[in-house]
Amino acid sequence: MSATAALQLKKDLSAALRRKMTEDNVTIATFARKTKTGRNSVKRLLDARNTAVTLKTMTKAAQALGLELSLTVEALPVARLGAIAKQMVDAPTKDEAERMKEAFLDGFYGSSVGAGHAQDSAQ
Repeated sequence: MSATAALQLKKDLSAALRRKMTEDNVTIATFARKTKTGRNSVKRLLDARNTAVTLKTMTKAAQALGLELSLTVEALPVARLGAIAKQMVDAPTKDEAERMKEAFLDGFYGSSVGAGHAQDSAQ
């Protein structure tokens, strides 16, 4: 998974958890008790920039709030692959070109995470 895809997935998860916590008036302390973890762990989970979280932890957190975690894996559309290829050619550094190459190959072979979100399990 590319760093961009991981970050977007974490942003989606964090936003869904925060939204549900607000709707249900759940505090960080209460959420920590429900997930049998500490407040600092919950804060890291709610931090949209912190992508160091396992699928098990994501699922446990979503379920504690009555949510279902759903991931979608799909190939990138051809137009997006073309844009990545152009960025790769125009990359200012070799490292940036290599990152673009990875994104292109992930998208071409369908191994990138195209979308990730937590949904209300009642839907």
